[in-house]
Amino acid sequence: MHKYMPSSFELQPSGPDTADREGGYLYEVIHDMLQGKIASGGLPSGATLKEGTIAAQIGTSRAPVRRALIKLAKSGLIRSADGQGYIVGKGAPLPLSSRQLHDVLQDTLHGGLEAVDRTVSAHRIVEIVHDAIIAVMPFGHYRILESELGEHFGVSRTVAREVLWRLMEQSYIRKDRKSHWIVPQLSARDIRDTLQMRRALEPHALRMVAGALPHELLTDLTTRIGAVLARFDDVTAPQIDAIEHDVCHRLFEGLKNTRMLASIRRNQIPLVVQQVFRRNFPLRDDLPALRLYDQILRALFTGNVDDAAHLLETHLDQAEALMLARLRVLSVLSPPTTDTWLSAIH
Repeated sequence: MHKYMPSSFELQPSGPDTADREGGYLYEVIHDMLQGKIASGGLPSGATLKEGTIAAQIGTSRAPVRRALIKLAKSGLIRSADGQGYIVGKGAPLPLSSRQLHDVLQDTLHGGLEAVDRTVSAHRIVEIVHDAIIAVMPFGHYRILESELGEHFGVSRTVAREVLWRLMEQSYIRKDRKSHWIVPQLSARDIRDTLQMRRALEPHALRMVAGALPHELLTDLTTRIGAVLARFDDVTAPQIDAIEHDVCHRLFEGLKNTRMLASIRRNQIPLVVQQVFRRNFPLRDDLPALRLYDQILRALFTGNVDDAAHLLETHLDQAEALMLARLRVLSVLSPPTTDTWLSAIH
């Protein structure tokens, strides 16, 4: 059996802020588990829930736990504890020890840790495959060998196929006429076309969702961007990737027009150019975009929705030129080394 060893060029998971990939499989499982525990009384009224403690118990990063808690708060099952986590229901705060929380979550009546553990394993394979795929997209067409993928990670072909279907749902890969799994090359035409679609859809979509954006989400993004701007010289590429992902994806999660939402998500694929570029070159050209993100969020905070939409249009106008320039620079680099399950199509 092959063991997974990251290559020197390969994109690494971006840390807690991007651990939950688009598609949301993990955070939804965590949400459903906690919702079940609240409904059954396993988590009684007043029980305090902190994302770090829960993440440690189920063996995942904070990001999917954070999203699950925000969703529970939006539905009214839990309430914010003024920056100290969340409280179940309307009861007085009832702190839970790590042991008590473990016992509650281990109870398999509503799935418990066993269900989460299975999902975490599949989720982590999706993350690794996702990162390997986006690392090669600017350099050509690639084929994924399903059987090799399963052998590489020590899982069945069925699990390998499930991983690939998840990535196809997110438009990162496709099937050709012979039913081969293909990673398509990202071209300048793709960037121009998707940015044109983004300019047509996203400002309007932002106006549609602005009134229902969770306060916790805006606070989280504003705080993170402010911290990055304050110490930009020390910022890493994964930190910027995480902010860009969340601004471009999470702001639109509440969009009720599912077809529009699906189109917005498909048109985020060219962001992989930004991610690959940041692994190889200085980050200084990202500063203007971060400042615009900050202005967009502040406008949303103060209810200036039209200002936020116009600032988003400005950002998208500037993003096209930068993305095309970065793609040209990447074209002179040698393609990354890949594992046996991913091979270039010549």
